[in-house]
Amino acid sequence: MNAPTKQYQILFVDDDPDFLAMIQDFFDTLGEKIWQIHCATSADQALELLKARNLDLVVTDVNMPMLDGIQFLHILNRSYPDLKKAVITANATEEKRSACLAEGAELFIEKPRSPEGLKSIFIMLEELITWTPQEGFQGLLRRVGLQDVIQMECLGRTSSILEIHNLQLRGRIYIEDGRIIHAQAGDLAGEAAFYKLLALASGEFQLQPFEPPSKRTIEGQWEFLLMEAARVHDETTAAAAAAGVVPPRGPAPTVESSMAVPDLRPRVEETLICSGNGDPLYVWQCPDRYARTALLQDVAQRAAFFCQLMPLGNFDRLEIQIAGSRVVAQAGADRMVFVRVSSPTEKSTT
Repeated sequence: MNAPTKQYQILFVDDDPDFLAMIQDFFDTLGEKIWQIHCATSADQALELLKARNLDLVVTDVNMPMLDGIQFLHILNRSYPDLKKAVITANATEEKRSACLAEGAELFIEKPRSPEGLKSIFIMLEELITWTPQEGFQGLLRRVGLQDVIQMECLGRTSSILEIHNLQLRGRIYIEDGRIIHAQAGDLAGEAAFYKLLALASGEFQLQPFEPPSKRTIEGQWEFLLMEAARVHDETTAAAAAAGVVPPRGPAPTVESSMAVPDLRPRVEETLICSGNGDPLYVWQCPDRYARTALLQDVAQRAAFFCQLMPLGNFDRLEIQIAGSRVVAQAGADRMVFVRVSSPTEKSTT
């Protein structure tokens, strides 16, 4: 006997009754009776429906009388934090998009002007309503680098596409089950594109759902790729400095600026990657790998002890701040990593 198909309860909030009628007719047909559509012409009507029904998704307009969509989202986010929320509006601006996303909306969509547009909205809402969040922490990361994002995606063995862009370059890094399989940056592909993207001094990035690339151009371990990217970047920077060329970092200096600006970016000073048994897999500028391996094994033993003692979850990493440096130690069952990074702001200037 087949299990009953889940029926999703969706509420559309808009002060235009004609738009609501069109949405209800169109989505009733596309949803094949799996979607049960409810409509409200104001935020107060919507709140009354929320008290009476267990809804899966609320889709609201922004420009509404008395209580607008942004204020409505604020109430929903506070009173129904687990409810999925989306926005459909005729006046889509970046200010409204930012405000709605900040108030908990997962989607911000411009109102369609054709049946094809309605179909696209149906597909996006269906993807949102059927998506199940994974267990674990969620939040917003600020001042995070590309290397950190890639490391988190690979350690979590997730699949995603990291889209990266600035004014000069746009590219993508494909991660499948925690492995970097392809990178594209302008006309470059493979490892060359990967190193090019990680060498960017500034820009924006966004994680997108995974879709297979047209080809696979990268086979190496992600740890080695990140270490090699750091080495390539350091060599490029050193070569530019030797040639008297200052790499572009932000706005060009003005004519009045004559004081040299020191490079305050952290630098990788040493790296050790070994198996869970302590066998070296990659060693770079490590003065005493035996001492580093012993430290990693000690960290692994202590982490296992505390995880058994208290339900703290899986051990991620240990960070140690010492004079002029920061040490990051990761100890897993199959791989251990030791990285020491310089902290230029703490180094003596004498």
